[in-house]
Formats: sequence, structure tokens, C-alpha cells
Amino acid sequence: MKSIKAAEICSLDTGKVILLDIRSREEFEKNGISGAINIPFDEISSGLSKLPKDKPVYVLCRTGDLSEEVAEILDDRGYDVCNIEGGHAAYTVYLAGAEL
Repeated sequence: MKSIKAAEICSLDTGKVILLDIRSREEFEKNGISGAINIPFDEISSGLSKLPKDKPVYVLCRTGDLSEEVAEILDDRGYDVCNIEGGHAAYTVYLAGAEL
């Protein structure tokens, strides 16, 4: 399964890929990434059927652990999928460093 560093999120074109944030709705509403879609982890079993297969899916969670599990499920279902290492926490650290 493919994976990318959280810093690479900035280079994703959400018109060409799906950025799937599996954090809770509250977390997503508080600090979701523009262009991402939210299907919370506890809704994955019913929510995955809504994902189109015509674009690569990049999966993001809080720390990168649950997103890896979901990415494996998507991979098994024939999606072109990539896990985002370190999740939103690593992305936030990257942004904080980039602002320095």
C-alpha cells in the first residue's frame, strides 16, 4: 500500500484526488483541510460505498493509524489508495514549522 508524508498534503489537487478525513465530525468541523470529505471512522462501513473509484483516495486520521487500516480496506476493494503518514497531527506540525 502506498503512503505519503503529511507535508505532501499541500501539493494534492482535491479536484483530481479525494482527500478522505476519517476523524470525528467535530474534529473535522474544527480544523478540517479545505477540499477534504469527512466520513468518520465509526461510519466507514456504510460510508465507503459513497466514494467514487475514479480518483485516487488519500486517507487521513488523527495520527495515521486508523487511516492505514481504512486504506487497506479500500485497497482490498479495488481503490487506488494512499495513507497519509502521521495524520492530521503531523500535518499540523508541518504547518507550524512552515509558518516560522
